[in-house]
Amino acid sequence: MLAFVLLFLALTLAAGCVCPFVPPDPGLTPTPLPTAHPSSPTPAATPLPSPDFSACTTKQCFIPLANNCTEIAMTLTEDAGVFRYSSSSSCVFTKTILSLDASETQEMKNLLEGKSLTCRYEKGKFDERWVNSLIFGTEKCEGELATLLAELLAFAE
Repeated sequence: MLAFVLLFLALTLAAGCVCPFVPPDPGLTPTPLPTAHPSSPTPAATPLPSPDFSACTTKQCFIPLANNCTEIAMTLTEDAGVFRYSSSSSCVFTKTILSLDASETQEMKNLLEGKSLTCRYEKGKFDERWVNSLIFGTEKCEGELATLLAELLAFAE
């Protein structure tokens, strides 16, 4: 069991470490809404549509939006498995392991699949390690996944 935990953590760390930061593509940023024409109703009378970020499917797109505390969620398939990342307008990041790679043991899958952690941050201070690594940066995060990862690390030492 210890060997599987160490192998899982090593693979996850390696996968997280090879993801260099790439500045966001300017084409992925939302375009400003057109200004109202003088004859159109006042903004109070007509609610403005919220930007659609559903096309965000990469870490490079997600990170700057989360850093700005934008309400966004995405599901990403990575080497270690399938993860769901979300950010809220109140600067709360959530990571959920939806499924682990088929090569992982059933014991590890039972332990981690479906578990989440949440991390609170200040606008402009999003920790990129939360999406680029399974464990780095999660020391101050909460939730069942954070607790399990801390226990796995303590057990591996």
